[in-house]
Amino acid sequence: MKRFSAHYLWHPRSGFLKQQVVEIEAGRVSNVFPLTEEIEAVEWLPGVIVLSPTGSATEHAIRRMFQEGPTDKENLDEAYFSYWLHPFDFTSMKPVAETRHKLLR
Repeated sequence: MKRFSAHYLWHPRSGFLKQQVVEIEAGRVSNVFPLTEEIEAVEWLPGVIVLSPTGSATEHAIRRMFQEGPTDKENLDEAYFSYWLHPFDFTSMKPVAETRHKLLR
């Protein structure tokens, strides 16, 4: 199991959540919880972690998620993959032209 945290987490159903820990097992997100205290073995990443129902999300697909906003679709798969976005514009809360994404494993 690996744990990551960032300034913000983007959840497809909730939108932005501040300082959350994402636990990853077997390449998929197994748990998400608030970072309320220093926790052993949490890797801090500057920027944003994005949860996506697909393990092969393109930069275009991730940008589209920010444009469309959170959704309450019931058919959304609950097994998420996590992507780290950096750099990120915290003023507009959107990716910038230089933003790259990396699948967290």
